[in-house]
Amino acid sequence: MTVKQLSLLVFFLAGWSALTAQEAATPAMAPYRSFTPKDQWEIGIHAGVPYLLGDIDAKPGFGGGLHVRKAIDHIFSLRASATFAKTKGESPGTANDPDRSYDLQFLGGSAQVVATLNNFRFDRAHRRINLNGFAGLGYSSFTTDYKGIPQLENPSQTDGTRKANSPYVEVGGGLAFRVSPKFNIGLEYSVISLFGKNSDLLDGEQNLGRAVTTFRDNLHYPHLLLNFNIGGKAGKDGVAKSEPLYWSNPLGQVSEAITALEARPIYDPTDTDKDGIIDAIDDEDESPAGARVDSRGVTLDSDMDKVPDYKDKEPYSPPGFRVDPMGVAQVPKPISEDDVNRIVDAKLAAYKPPVQPGLSDWFLPMVNFEDNRYDIRYSEYEKLYQVASVLKQNPNLKVVATGSTDARASEQYNNVLSYNRANAAVNFIVTNYGIARDRLILNWNGEGSPLIPVKGAILQNRRVEFRVAKGETEMNRPEGPEAGKKPRMSGNKAAGY
Repeated sequence: MTVKQLSLLVFFLAGWSALTAQEAATPAMAPYRSFTPKDQWEIGIHAGVPYLLGDIDAKPGFGGGLHVRKAIDHIFSLRASATFAKTKGESPGTANDPDRSYDLQFLGGSAQVVATLNNFRFDRAHRRINLNGFAGLGYSSFTTDYKGIPQLENPSQTDGTRKANSPYVEVGGGLAFRVSPKFNIGLEYSVISLFGKNSDLLDGEQNLGRAVTTFRDNLHYPHLLLNFNIGGKAGKDGVAKSEPLYWSNPLGQVSEAITALEARPIYDPTDTDKDGIIDAIDDEDESPAGARVDSRGVTLDSDMDKVPDYKDKEPYSPPGFRVDPMGVAQVPKPISEDDVNRIVDAKLAAYKPPVQPGLSDWFLPMVNFEDNRYDIRYSEYEKLYQVASVLKQNPNLKVVATGSTDARASEQYNNVLSYNRANAAVNFIVTNYGIARDRLILNWNGEGSPLIPVKGAILQNRRVEFRVAKGETEMNRPEGPEAGKKPRMSGNKAAGY
């Protein structure tokens, strides 16, 4: 190995070692923070006055279409556009050359790259006016109706219709004016130029005598755009989408971050009351000297008895008791067994058992009757059994049985019927349960005490009520003929009838 080669090897090893050491000394790169926010889409419509520059004098027509645009970054965006145009042209002829004219209908769609040329400036949050340039490729379908124009493939054919499809390139530029965060207006001028053999046939005219055209028909389209920004709802992160980036300052978020940093308060370590909490976050700037404070600089009161700890002789008093000015809980002395016995004896001595209701307050069932009858229905037997049970269990008790009717018949008739009903109920209890007759006092009301004050066949008014006697006397049968249908026949099986 020569000295020259050895020297080169030494230099190479030294350089490699320096680079390796530099990489080892460089800290790991922090995650990159993007300052490009999520933005909205733009949709729009356009309308204008197309005209064709070709071999025949052009006349303005009309056209329109729509587009969708999405920003790639703050400068460049992609736009898909569809355009319909209708225009025509006329050229006067000579004595040997007839007038030439055409009518063109053009339909095309293109994909464009749009550059916002003035969004390099960072002087405001949003651009008010955008200067745009664009270029793109598209595909078209057109129909040309021509007159007086000889065709290259057949010069004798001067009138007809030509239909063709062709790719094209579209270039242009314009201005956009921001009206609001959701809407802007644009003025643009675009030029459409076809590729291939159809590039000179938009007006139906080709140069005769040549296999290819030497000229190209270009469709010019000045137009007005109305643009709307959509899709601004907040995402999962809760942040709403911004306007399309080509309206926003590329350094907008950086500027906001710097502004927020500048707005932060300057750190001030001043601690006026020397409690260890700086004044900037101290809720009690003048805490007593030596007093313990919490994380907000407020004097501690551990047991919440309104006596701060530095004055409290009992910082952890048991809850629920009054405290004296020194914070000591006033806990009562424990109670002894003798005290408990004394309290119980006093309570028992003052106890008075509740007074039981008298017999006169008892509720006894009532018996109801069918219309214009006074015989006992089977459904009422249980009620009469209950009345008889009360009389058996209380030998000194007397019960008043009072009959009533509804108000459909005459008063005299109803009086007799109510008497018959009470009498039937009394006789049933005496006969079936062996209750002495003198313990049942028969009374009657006729129609005088209805439960339901309505005239008509009311079951609740056709009744016999029972209540504990309070000195009442038995009432005689009222005057009047017999009332009510006779009771159904009933017999005694043991007696043979």
